[in-house]
Amino acid sequence: MKRSLHLTAELLRLYSRRGNFHSDADAAADIGYQRLIAQGMQAAGPAYGLLLDEWGESFLASGTVEFTFVGMVVDDETVDADVTFDAPDDVHDQATFTVTCGTRTAVVGTATRGGPASELA
Repeated sequence: MKRSLHLTAELLRLYSRRGNFHSDADAAADIGYQRLIAQGMQAAGPAYGLLLDEWGESFLASGTVEFTFVGMVVDDETVDADVTFDAPDDVHDQATFTVTCGTRTAVVGTATRGGPASELA
């Protein structure tokens, strides 16, 4: 499954508190960045959204997710999430995902739906 999200400066500002390099161009410039930096969880959002779409309440109730943030994403870039669920023709309870930004990898991870097997069907 795939999903994309274009991270505008406005979206970065709305997601972050004020006065840091995620939301304030001057704060970003003070530490050497020319653009706002997306928070890792914001960049991972499309992958998380796909997990929620597929697993719903069972994922929210007892699922786990592990993110590894490996690349920076700045404002006005698009992230593309690719989530692979195991056993697509059966009840699946594990997934792997990669979020890219152009040719760069931004986030990788794994997720488990969780819960007792009787609740997964």
